[in-house]
Amino acid sequence: MDHIIRAQQGDDDAFNHLIDQYKSLLYRTALAYVRNEDDAIEIVQTTVYKAYLSINRLKEPAYFKTWLTRILINCAIDYIRNKKRVIPFADISDSRTTSLQDGFENEELHDSIQKLDEKYKTVVILKYFQDLTHEQIAEILNCPVGTVKTRLHRALQTLRMDLKEECING
Repeated sequence: MDHIIRAQQGDDDAFNHLIDQYKSLLYRTALAYVRNEDDAIEIVQTTVYKAYLSINRLKEPAYFKTWLTRILINCAIDYIRNKKRVIPFADISDSRTTSLQDGFENEELHDSIQKLDEKYKTVVILKYFQDLTHEQIAEILNCPVGTVKTRLHRALQTLRMDLKEECING
């Protein structure tokens, strides 16, 4: 808590200490969104930059992790939206991507998660990759706990159906 207050007062070392605490969590979360090491690093860098610029607007230091995670989610979603607008020059397969499955049992599961609407993908990532409670997810997303539970339930239903179809068609 002391580092957060010092960072809000302009102490760069305190801010760096905070980021060091959470960089692994930020990276894993970004990687779950984009499944590409370089893209995940870019999202984390953008998140850290935005957090640095706006840390003095953080009202409650106790919610730093929640605040930082919310920034990361927004950056990841923005990055994905912007990347969809870019037409790829060539379909180049990145060999590092397949070795960076971090948390995904198989390719089909990962592909199914990527197909989910953003609101469903976000709750799945926060629940199963950050191991957050429904209450923590609700706080990050600024919505009721019931909404989180509903989104998670629908996401899991969709994943089950999608994976079942892939098993049948595959």
